[in-house]
Amino acid sequence: MANQTQTAIDHVDPAIDVGHVWSKVCREIESKISGRDFRSWISQLQVKLHDEGRLLLITPNAFSRDWINENLFDLVCDLWAACDPQKRLLLLRVASGEPVPTTIGERDNSSVDADPSMAQVDSAIFGNEKYRFDNFVVGPSNDVAWAVACQAARSTQSRFNPLFIHGGYGLGKTHLLRAIAHQARVHTPSRRILFLTAEEFVQKFISSLRGSQNAEFKKSVRSLDMLLIDDIHFLAGKVATQEEFVHTLSSLVENGAQVVLSADRSPGEIASLNDRLRSHLGGGVICRIAPAALELRRKILVHRCEDMSDEYENLSIPDDVLDFITVKISNSPRELLGALNMIVSGTMLVGRPVTLDAAKEILSDVVRVTRVKISIAQIQKGTVSWYGLGKDDLLSRRKTRNIVRPRQIAMYLAKELTSCSLPMIGQRFDGRDHTTVIHAVKTVQRLMSEDTTFADEVEGLRRSLTKLQS
Repeated sequence: MANQTQTAIDHVDPAIDVGHVWSKVCREIESKISGRDFRSWISQLQVKLHDEGRLLLITPNAFSRDWINENLFDLVCDLWAACDPQKRLLLLRVASGEPVPTTIGERDNSSVDADPSMAQVDSAIFGNEKYRFDNFVVGPSNDVAWAVACQAARSTQSRFNPLFIHGGYGLGKTHLLRAIAHQARVHTPSRRILFLTAEEFVQKFISSLRGSQNAEFKKSVRSLDMLLIDDIHFLAGKVATQEEFVHTLSSLVENGAQVVLSADRSPGEIASLNDRLRSHLGGGVICRIAPAALELRRKILVHRCEDMSDEYENLSIPDDVLDFITVKISNSPRELLGALNMIVSGTMLVGRPVTLDAAKEILSDVVRVTRVKISIAQIQKGTVSWYGLGKDDLLSRRKTRNIVRPRQIAMYLAKELTSCSLPMIGQRFDGRDHTTVIHAVKTVQRLMSEDTTFADEVEGLRRSLTKLQS
C-alpha cells in the first residue's frame, strides 16, 4: 500500500500538482487577509511533498512557524482541503528542521477511532510546548480557572466534574484545556484522553449515524478516562447532538471520568441549550476567565519577550513599546501577542530598530479607533449616559459612591483610550490634580481584577464608546 501511495504521489496529474494547488490557495488567502500579513507570512512559505500523501509547509524560522500556527494555519488548511482534489495533509515545518505536528493538518477524519478502546488525546498537544500550565500567565482575572484546571489534571478522583471554563475569545480557555490534557497524560500515562472541539464532536456523531457506527462511537467516547471539548456553545440549537451529549456526559461522570468543557459564555447564557444539558453543566464547577487588566497584559508581554529571546539574538523591546501595546490592545491576550508579533516581524525581521514610532506605525490599523477618534469629552458624555448622570455631577466635587465611581471609570477610560497626559485629563475633570487621576486609574484596575461584574461593566462602557466612533 505504501508503494502504491508513493507511486500515486510521484505521478500527480500536472493539473493538480503541488505548485498549482499552492498558487490557488495563495490567491484565496490573499483575498481574506491584509496585504501586510500576506507579504510578511504567506509569501515566504514553500510547499513540498513529504510521504504517503502528506506535504510540508515550510517556514523560514521558528518564530514564523509559531505565528502561522497560531494565527493562519487553520485558514491555510481549510483552503488547501478545498483546493486539493487529493486531500493531502499539511505538516508545518521549519526549514531544515523536523515536522511539527498540528491538530489541523493531521486531523483524523474518520467517524470513529479504529480501536474505540484506544481513543487518545491529540499527539499535537504533547508536541506543542505552548500548551502547559507553567507557561500560562496567571493573574486575578484567571487564577481560579487556572488553579481548578491544575487540580483536575492531577487528580483521578474527578472532584470538579464537569469542569466548565468560560470567557471571551482569546483569553486562554483552549490553552487551559490543552494543558489539562498534557498534564493528565504526564501524571498518568495510561489514562484514555480525548480532546475535541464541539464542531468535531458533532461531525463524528453525524458520521457515525450515516455509517451505522453509532454504537462504536458511543463505546469509544464513553469508555474514556477524560473528555475535553472546546467551544461547547457550538452545540446550541443542535437537538439530536445535544441529546447524545447529555447521555455521554452522564455516563462519563457516573463512571468517574473527568469532563472538561469550554465556552464563550456561561451555561445559563447559551441560547437553545437542552434543559437537561444546562442542568448537568450547572451541577459541576463553573470558572470564568475575565478580560485581562492592565497589569496582567503587561506581564503577558514580558513573559512572551522572554520566550522570544531564545529565538532572536539580542532581542530588546523597549519599555515604552511594551507600555504602548499594553494600553492600546485590551481585547484579549491573543490580540496582545498578535500585536507584539507584528512589531517584531515588522522590525527585527527586516533589520529595523524596535522603537515607539515604529510600533505606532505598524499597529496603526489595529489601534486607529482608540488612537484618533475618541476624546475626553466623548468619554464623559458616554459615561453620564451609561450611568444616568448629569455632566455637572460627573465633574462636581461630590463624593457619593454613585458619582465617584463613574467619575473614576471615566478617568480610567480617558487614560486608556486617549493619548492625553495625566495632568491634561485632570484639567478636563474640573481642574483636578494628576495624582487624583492616578488614584482613579489604580482603583478601577484593582476593582476590575477583584470583581468580574465590575470588570464587565467597565468593558461594556468601553465597547459602547469605541463602537460609536467606529
